[in-house]
Amino acid sequence: MIAAPRLARTRDFARTTLTRRHRALVRGFAETLFAWDAPRGTDSAARLDAFVDDVDRFISPASKTLRFGLLAMLDVVRLAPLFLVGRLAVFEDLAIADRTRMLERMEASRFAPLCLVFVAFKTLMTIAYYEEPSELAAIGYPGAARERYKRVATLRAQASP
Repeated sequence: MIAAPRLARTRDFARTTLTRRHRALVRGFAETLFAWDAPRGTDSAARLDAFVDDVDRFISPASKTLRFGLLAMLDVVRLAPLFLVGRLAVFEDLAIADRTRMLERMEASRFAPLCLVFVAFKTLMTIAYYEEPSELAAIGYPGAARERYKRVATLRAQASP
């Protein structure tokens, strides 16, 4: 009698990394970075929640050390308003104008670790944000219909006498 093959079961696919406070922080960061209040014809709050889920799924398969580092960086962002905008509040409780000012100061900071925290999450969130085909279409990316090679060939043919 041959035993049935065992399916590999791993928690990596079901893992979530962001806690409730980190989810609120990522939500506030994304709301500030991508101006979610702009009307796009869909429920902005639902899209924002889905985006936070996407970011969580994006970082959850990473190693334990990397996940720990990313969460530590989020905690730095969470507590940074005290030092960068002089407010005794956490990042997600700030008004959008104050959040924007704080992120601008992080980006322009001469203290390299603070700037790197901003760049790390801006990069990660931008990649996750533009995974959505509707966002790519909104900035003019043609998607699967891109045929640049045909346009270049046409332009070359027109340019040559």
